[in-house]
Amino acid sequence: MNIVRGLPVAAAVLLGLSAGPAPSAQTAPPGLVPTGQTGYPGQRPRPYPRVTGPETLNPGAWPVHWPYPDQYASTAAASEVHSLRYTDAKVHFVEVSYFAGVHGQMHGHPYASVFAIDAPTPKSVNERLDPDRAPKVSTAQGPNGAAWPICRTMGPESPHAETNLDTWPHHFYRLEYVRLDGADIQKNWKSWYPRMLDAPLTRAMPKMSADTPKFSDAWSYPAAYDSALAAPNNYHLLYEDDHVRLVEVTLRPGETEPMHGSPYPAVIAMDAISGGPEPAVRYLDAKSPLNISGGNNAGPPPEFTSPSCATTGPRAPHSMKNNGTTPLHYYRIEFKRIDGDGLATNWRQWYPWMSTLADETAKSPPRPNY
Repeated sequence: MNIVRGLPVAAAVLLGLSAGPAPSAQTAPPGLVPTGQTGYPGQRPRPYPRVTGPETLNPGAWPVHWPYPDQYASTAAASEVHSLRYTDAKVHFVEVSYFAGVHGQMHGHPYASVFAIDAPTPKSVNERLDPDRAPKVSTAQGPNGAAWPICRTMGPESPHAETNLDTWPHHFYRLEYVRLDGADIQKNWKSWYPRMLDAPLTRAMPKMSADTPKFSDAWSYPAAYDSALAAPNNYHLLYEDDHVRLVEVTLRPGETEPMHGSPYPAVIAMDAISGGPEPAVRYLDAKSPLNISGGNNAGPPPEFTSPSCATTGPRAPHSMKNNGTTPLHYYRIEFKRIDGDGLATNWRQWYPWMSTLADETAKSPPRPNY
């Protein structure tokens, strides 16, 4: 299959990506690996004690598998900074929030992940149980020259404990793949996604005129074109709050999706390798600059064939037909608000639950598990 900047051609067509530099694999950026900083409050001496117990989550050899006890899984071992927002048999959607001053507990991540990031990293240090197992990642920059959102792919991550040395949070989202579909979706999709065997429901687009209110100044189309409203057969809203939406996207073999658009910038998380011919795309307005997302993409982490990720700006209304014999399947992490540099001054207002947790932890710090 032809490759466009690390993506199958079908995925590039689907996302409306323009040409750009190839993604690069690298070691994790500052804030995700040890910085060499010493002498900060709460630092603990090496070697760190290890817990023992069943290893059932993703057993096997590093780096593709996760040879650590289940007790180190992030939402169990470090629930103070990991909030599970959505889960099913395929994915975990985790909000990661290292609030100001927190000494996070030792924890790891058993599964390959896609990161969705819309704010800079504060001063922090990360202590690793196994320093020789720092993760490698692949990173994509923001769309249309914007700073955010950016995305990263990462394999399973060995246990680590991050300490936030700044006055504002290290905050991002992590979509963890309990199962990576990869090319196996081509033979297993009917058992993995039985709902795709159902005939799609028809839905008529409401009548609109020139004076129909627009969604926003940034996306000057009627709200009825928002994908979750216009094409609910294909865009399944799994989670939503005032900051993000998690949307699962499916397009059956031979199906043509309704005319729809995407009002928000997003990170696209892809693990299915569907193969087959390129999808056919038609546009509501062939001259709209939003037909192209202006995005960038990142390939899979080393040792993996998936997941990959891409950043995208808002997309004008369009419709696509799947010309292949395998469904198209991926996830969109959409940012209703880009935090950016504003997180440093607005985090208590935007995340009151995080503010409360930070204050309570400052008064009564938990005993570290390392």
